Amino acid sequence: MHAFLRLPPHTATRKSSPRELLVSAGLILLLGSAPTLLRAVVYSVVVFGGITWPHTAQLLSEAVNITTTTLQLVWLASLVRARTQAYTHSRGVSLALSVCGLGALTVWGLLRHPNGPYMHEYPVRACLLAWLCYEVYRRHGIALSAPATASTRAARWDSKWQITWEIVGCCCIGGVSTFAALVALQQFGPSWLPVMRTSQLTALGGASVPEMAIFALVWTVVLEGSVIGATAILLSAARRPPWQIYGTIATVEIIFHAYYGAPAVFTGVYAVLCTYFYLRYHQIVPLLAGHAVFDFIGLLSNGHSLTEGLPYFIAKLPYLIASTLVVGLIDRWLAVKSGREAKFIEWPRLRRLAVKFRTARPSADACAADRSETTSRIS
Repeated sequence: MHAFLRLPPHTATRKSSPRELLVSAGLILLLGSAPTLLRAVVYSVVVFGGITWPHTAQLLSEAVNITTTTLQLVWLASLVRARTQAYTHSRGVSLALSVCGLGALTVWGLLRHPNGPYMHEYPVRACLLAWLCYEVYRRHGIALSAPATASTRAARWDSKWQITWEIVGCCCIGGVSTFAALVALQQFGPSWLPVMRTSQLTALGGASVPEMAIFALVWTVVLEGSVIGATAILLSAARRPPWQIYGTIATVEIIFHAYYGAPAVFTGVYAVLCTYFYLRYHQIVPLLAGHAVFDFIGLLSNGHSLTEGLPYFIAKLPYLIASTLVVGLIDRWLAVKSGREAKFIEWPRLRRLAVKFRTARPSADACAADRSETTSRIS
């Protein structure tokens, strides 16, 4: 089963030039981010500027959403078609049917809601964008993740686990700095400065926490992964200078979070840190998992307004405690398997989860050999 789920190795049919890599990075960034960027700008202008957009603005948003989604489907179909020519007939048919099924679901969502996907349509969009990024990586011969250096599977899992929590730490630094700036500007900032006055869930459309966790979280993680992961590694392979890589990704992330107002500038800190760690480790799974963990924690701790304070936090406290316990138990299990010291749970030692290792007694021949060697050294 593990071998079946393993992705095939990336092989490029020809060496890609830096210009081709740069064009692919630009197209991934444009097609994946353009609708979200446009909606963020439109919403921010309405909320902070008090401007009512005409009907043509809605038509423009619909046109951008339909165009970018259609181009994603066409690009994905062309990449899959070029790849299936070297496969057997049955495997090629399976890939073609998968693309057709994903395209049918996407087109059905576009016909129902041309202005943008609703909650239950976000997983389909996430699958489309993730598959497209994978095919672009494969076409250029770029691996999604660097080859593992650890010798055992437990050590590889433990390495990914620790990188994941480094990504969570980067997200926390950006999130805490953004929230601190938000609270400070709300309390002491000038009235003319654009600052979010509601909770994040309200600013994102007033969806409930379960809806966001089930539907929108997948899309957010894949979108962030495509912006940070695909763009960063393609620009790096195209030999672009670091300031262009970090500047491009930070700018896109700031516009994504424009509903914060002026504090959205601090989300650039999170973007720069996550980009640095991805370029350093080149591991896509920890990047996506770390962002998912951070967003899930944010959903649990997010209220309907910033003034709810302690009562809302107490109501969500059991979920936070349960999540912390699960994280600690996983870390404890990986620590035992890989032979390192656990970071989260060391005391009290849980009897059922502690793994005891029986010490093997040395044989009589080994003891006699040691005694004879010691006697010879003394003499």
